[in-house]
Amino acid sequence: MVRLTDGDDDESAADSDSILESQLNRRNYLKLGAMAASTALSAGVASAASGPEERFGIQWDRVVNAVDDLGMDPNGNEPIDDQLDSAYESGTLIEFPPGEYLATETQYWNDDVSRFGMVGTGSSHKDVQFVFPSGNNGEKYRFLEITSGDHHVLKNFSIQQTDDDTTTADIWMINDDGGLIEDVEWLGRTPTDNDARRQLLAYDCSSVDGVNVARRVYMREGAELPGYPDGVAGIRVQGGSVGEIRLVDCHIEQRGSSSFRATHTRGVLRVEGGLFKNNDNTNMRISAGDHPEKTSWIKGATVIMDADNLNEHARDGDSLDSPEGLRIDSTGNGYAGVLIEDCDFIFKSCPTSRGIVSSPTWAGHGGFTLRNCRIQNDTSVQTIHADSVDTDTADKPWGVNLENVSITGSTRSQPAGAAVCIDNDRNGSTVQNSCIHFPNGDVDGVLVNDATNCEIVDSNINVSGQATVFSGADVDTSNITSGDSCPLPSADGSTGGDSSTTDDSTDSTTDDSTTDDSTTEPLPNEIRLVGTGTTTQYEFTVTDSLQASGDTIEEWDDIESGTATGWITTDGVEDAYTFSGDIDSFSFLEGESEIHVNGEQVSESTVTGATTDDSTDSNTDGSTDSTDDSTTDSPDLSHELRLVGTGTQTQYEFTVSDALEASGDTIETWDTIDGTSASGWITTAGVEDTFNFAGSVTSFGFVEGEAEIYVDGEQVTESTVTDAVTDSGTDGSTDSGTDGSTDSTDDTTDSQNELRLVGTGAETQYEVTVSGTLEASGDTIEQWDDVSESSATGWVTTEGVEDVYAFTGTITSLSFLEGEAEVYVNGTRVDPAVFSLPNTLVVEGDGTETTYDFMVSGDILNDPLVGPTESDDSLTNGKAKGSVTDGIDAFRFSGDITKMNLAGDAALTFEDNDG
Repeated sequence: MVRLTDGDDDESAADSDSILESQLNRRNYLKLGAMAASTALSAGVASAASGPEERFGIQWDRVVNAVDDLGMDPNGNEPIDDQLDSAYESGTLIEFPPGEYLATETQYWNDDVSRFGMVGTGSSHKDVQFVFPSGNNGEKYRFLEITSGDHHVLKNFSIQQTDDDTTTADIWMINDDGGLIEDVEWLGRTPTDNDARRQLLAYDCSSVDGVNVARRVYMREGAELPGYPDGVAGIRVQGGSVGEIRLVDCHIEQRGSSSFRATHTRGVLRVEGGLFKNNDNTNMRISAGDHPEKTSWIKGATVIMDADNLNEHARDGDSLDSPEGLRIDSTGNGYAGVLIEDCDFIFKSCPTSRGIVSSPTWAGHGGFTLRNCRIQNDTSVQTIHADSVDTDTADKPWGVNLENVSITGSTRSQPAGAAVCIDNDRNGSTVQNSCIHFPNGDVDGVLVNDATNCEIVDSNINVSGQATVFSGADVDTSNITSGDSCPLPSADGSTGGDSSTTDDSTDSTTDDSTTDDSTTEPLPNEIRLVGTGTTTQYEFTVTDSLQASGDTIEEWDDIESGTATGWITTDGVEDAYTFSGDIDSFSFLEGESEIHVNGEQVSESTVTGATTDDSTDSNTDGSTDSTDDSTTDSPDLSHELRLVGTGTQTQYEFTVSDALEASGDTIETWDTIDGTSASGWITTAGVEDTFNFAGSVTSFGFVEGEAEIYVDGEQVTESTVTDAVTDSGTDGSTDSGTDGSTDSTDDTTDSQNELRLVGTGAETQYEVTVSGTLEASGDTIEQWDDVSESSATGWVTTEGVEDVYAFTGTITSLSFLEGEAEVYVNGTRVDPAVFSLPNTLVVEGDGTETTYDFMVSGDILNDPLVGPTESDDSLTNGKAKGSVTDGIDAFRFSGDITKMNLAGDAALTFEDNDG
């Protein structure tokens, strides 16, 4: 196998040809060995077959029954290999009655056969199943390898992989024209590519004028999810395909890699309809192709990403690694012009990902068009990113065209800063008649970097940041508005409501995440949230059961167990729920609305006391139990701390001031709570440990690794989590000791970093500031040194003598007011100039090698708080060049990023703090 320079694992067209030649030689050899038996059997088939007959628009010379005419065993006990091979000839249609058919050997067919078919006769495609030896005897089993001919039909059957971790069966079919794969499903769990080939179906068209179709192909029963590049894709169109492959109404879900991929093909792939959901790596991966008359397109398809809600075939521990929505990718071939039309993209939850729609620099693809598409982004994943294009290799046009595209959602941030990012040399890009509505956080609308002759016209851009941001770009704008909402996508491909009004229709699509509650018996209590005209996000939890009331809840609102999270914006529009028990916690994560509980309007601070469940809080006579007020009040555990895994093995520990308990069943046996302190582990990306607490977080630290931290729904950092909540005592004053001083626990943190300043013999005065807390370490600090909570000023003079500090957060500044000293961070000597660089850039590996090459207009140095770069990495004259596999390479820099090349699947993040 040839591994490409971008980390891809495709075989080249030349490799495919050499493989085909070796398989042809083997086929001829096998055929000679079985010639006598084959001849006798063929004669029997000919005498038993029915006469000429037309099916599926094809004239068949003979139609034979697999059991009655060919003697195949429908009970899955005896192999069908010899009978199937002997029947393979032009004009033959084999009908398979319902049953199981055992295949143990690959059928290598390369005889230029025309008109051959295998069709199940059951009322369902699951009535006829081809089964295979468990584990495939250690081989990567291929059921059919058809490498020549035309008008082959595979229809109305299933391929049963079983649910073990090794058994699989794939098909490779090449036809000149007229190929049809219809109503075929792969059942069972797909293993990794250690036990399977790269895809379940390889489908190629070997004639420029040919068209082969796959209609209603299903792959939806799950797969191992090892992360790229070890997962198995669904359908792949390969480099040797020069005609047209068409996918119609396919459903591909939860694959270990791309649902379909056509990046090397010189021909085209055309996708009509279909659902592509929760597939790792990419849900759709396509290029324009290099056909003399046609270009690739995707029309009417739906992509859903909800990584937190895998389907029923998932096993414990299954999680997606880095799924994208759509990747425009010609893997360096420079194709241009693919069309994406009338498609819906819905991202509800997602781990690290390049984007919902992206075309990376290394993908080598020219321009593309999105037309009449709808995108809903409730994640922090980049919405649209057309990365810089290599003008030396990519075909023209290079521009990206958005026509009548609607972008909505509750995202609060975008990696590029804007919903749409158009990068270097995407000249001629246009955004027209489109709508962007991201009202939360700080999100810009359209960012254009270093591109000419671009245009943004007749569009509504209603975002929390700036509508447009241009850097070195030539962009004409006209008729840009900012007051409208935008059409929402629908999981069934139809246009939904808009981003600020209720959608009165019930979602009854193939995405089974919502159900119709209109027939459910209402629970005894009701809470209604009534919009006041401001964009509002709320979250609350009840102690017992919770359900939506009527059809007031939209698809961007979520009910899970006893917790609801939702959005309400339009004045007078309401979200209503019924519940039993009490309201345990309530908060507005953004904005505000009216709150009504059982018909009475209440405030955010009093809503938790608005109901009293009679089953727990009153006596049988209906009076309130007097003991409720005579006993010690239970602490109000109204705050929430969530730790969300990022895929690294992480150990955390923290302490709160008042009370602490686990939330739900998120805490495992290896996590512990001791009074007001907790420690635990979290590893899998997207999985979370959740706690409810009273008071404030007084200390927090990662003993190992890192995770995302959320306090009351707001993301915070390790250094700021202790400032996220400051609860008052009962008298309204801050919690203090008996002498009135602030409790000492407020200032204690688990210091994770060490700073050492070592004298060189010169009289030196230094000044240092950190973003978290700073304290002297040991007895190294003298009386002439001055240390405050987050900064210090001191002197170090004698050679070898050192001042040592422990700190949390990052070093925001370090300077020598006089002299100089050696600086060590966590034991590694660093250039103190790094702390004057305001911007950060981080490349985090995902297990496979990623190379990077950056250039900035200012200075760039390694960030010592993340760790040193390797010996093979280089930093010279504003350039950083290197590679990362499992670790993290991080840099601080000044100025702007002027060049950015990334080859591989590592995660890239950067912060521009100096504008």
